[in-house]
Amino acid sequence: MSSIPKPILIVTTELGMGGAERCVANVACGLNPSKFPVHVVALAPPPEDPKDALVRQLEDAQIPVTFLGCRTKWQLLSAVNRLKRIIQVNEVDAVWSFLFHANIVSAMATRGMSIRKLQSLRVIEQGSWRRRFQSWAAQRADRVLCVSEGVRQFAAKTLRVPESKLQVIPNGIDVDSIVPTTYAEPVDRKHRIVAVGRLDDQKGFDWLIFRLAQLLREKPEWELVIIGDGQLLPELLVQIESEDLNDSVRLVGWQDDLPSWFRESEIYALSSRWEGMPNALIEAMAHALPVIATDVEGVRELLSGELAVQKVNHWEMPEAEALLRRLIEDPALRQQLGQANRRQIETHFSLRQMIQSYETTLDDVLSGPSPKR
Repeated sequence: MSSIPKPILIVTTELGMGGAERCVANVACGLNPSKFPVHVVALAPPPEDPKDALVRQLEDAQIPVTFLGCRTKWQLLSAVNRLKRIIQVNEVDAVWSFLFHANIVSAMATRGMSIRKLQSLRVIEQGSWRRRFQSWAAQRADRVLCVSEGVRQFAAKTLRVPESKLQVIPNGIDVDSIVPTTYAEPVDRKHRIVAVGRLDDQKGFDWLIFRLAQLLREKPEWELVIIGDGQLLPELLVQIESEDLNDSVRLVGWQDDLPSWFRESEIYALSSRWEGMPNALIEAMAHALPVIATDVEGVRELLSGELAVQKVNHWEMPEAEALLRRLIEDPALRQQLGQANRRQIETHFSLRQMIQSYETTLDDVLSGPSPKR
């Protein structure tokens, strides 16, 4: 009789509706439960309805979920001891962490433990102190999983993680469940450019509004819709007012039905200053939308070959406005690029491929020599 496998503890900072959190839920639900049973731990408290869809997804899959209830950075110290106890009580085979705070807490909690340790790097960390902490944590992992080649290079050069520990597994999406856009002319709405993300410096929405301002004034039948919440809301509202774009730019906050927004848009815009592997861009491409995206980490893999015409080096350069103008003025080009984007995701970035890659990696890590530390 074969022995029952020990659980894998997946630790994440939170379980809201962000792209990394969605990946955590998809991985936990997608792994073969008879071979890789999982238990998910989130450092933060449970998200409130309606932002708890990922929690419900895990519960429906009968995956145990534990929340440590950390609301401040100071509470993360107590989370270390609580996580230690969870590891010991559940006799886990491996601890696999996602996101910055989870990576640090997991590295601290597993010090001195003879269990396997995996970390996922999702983004290029900014700020010297965050990089120092992430470097310390990643160097103590048995395997560091990077979502893009850009993140892998960052981990090797900046975080000084040994190359032998690094592996690239890009994000994937359940393409078969996504109904692509029909490219029909909009009814009772403007033509729409849509963007998704937190309203913070990373996402570069100030660049996007700046670059679109003149085009939107020229073409009042078009609008920009930005989906997301964040601390820069007041500043962006001031920018919209100062550019006289109140009728052309809408900040609609967080929305729980992104697919409907993608289906009712003509172009997706990614204006990030830095990334890892942008999940919203993957989803937009899976909906067969044409895109315009900053040439940041992850975008280079997504928009490779003939799709590279949708990349711009910098949103403050005239090339961004020129590409936007081409997309706005040429419906046939939008459809051609959108359909090619869909094929790219189907071929290279499916959820099935991502899960298979993670299962192969777990097989490799768990079958390796027992860790000594």
